[in-house]
Amino acid sequence: MAIKMHKMLGLLIALLFLGACDKETKKTHDTKLELIKAVKLEVKEPSGLCFTANKNAFYTVSDNSAKVNKLSLTGALIKTLSYEGEDLEGVTVDPNNGNVLVVEERRRELVKLDSNGKEIDRLHIAIEENSLNKGLEGVTYNAKNNHIYLLNEQNPGLLVELDVFGKIIKQTKLDFAIDYSGIFYEQSENVIWIISDKSKSITKCDLNGKKILSFKIKESKAEGIVVDANNRKIYIVLDGLDKLQVYSY
Repeated sequence: MAIKMHKMLGLLIALLFLGACDKETKKTHDTKLELIKAVKLEVKEPSGLCFTANKNAFYTVSDNSAKVNKLSLTGALIKTLSYEGEDLEGVTVDPNNGNVLVVEERRRELVKLDSNGKEIDRLHIAIEENSLNKGLEGVTYNAKNNHIYLLNEQNPGLLVELDVFGKIIKQTKLDFAIDYSGIFYEQSENVIWIISDKSKSITKCDLNGKKILSFKIKESKAEGIVVDANNRKIYIVLDGLDKLQVYSY
């Protein structure tokens, strides 16, 4: 009888372990995204997406014109800022003052602009370089500690963290996608979201770039992402299709 009870106890422990593993698998590989809207944009080749400081509009940058554009939350073009850069790929906002930060991929530079597009400052980001066209691809701002997170697209895929003075304090190699094309810091959960063009994926990560969960999308050329956690919505821009898509999750 004791042997039988021991075997039954062992079986129960094994079942509980498998159940926990199954829950963890579902947590890290959730694929439940629902496309609720797709809007054609006036902006050609949009790359990068962020909320404005008051979160009532978006900024996106254009590969085509190398300009920064302000969009309504429904995708209508509100205005184009005066700044014209070179190979713009990512955009974010400093919510403390409304300044706009953009990355220029080939130059490996972070450029600070005022809300009208006047250049205030620029900073060269000294990271490993293997290809001019596989450089800085995304940028986002952490309003809790005023740190900036940058993405290096590929070769290597990197998450780069800058302190309040613009100094690199951490570089983390990423390994959950083929490339990394857009990034967004979400304050309520204190996490970052990273989108991949080639892997066709959206990944929620902790601040060290460790994957928490991942969603699959159908389209490639997704190069900008904003997450509205309060309303469970994800906004992405598609470079190749000139579209804004809205998902629920």
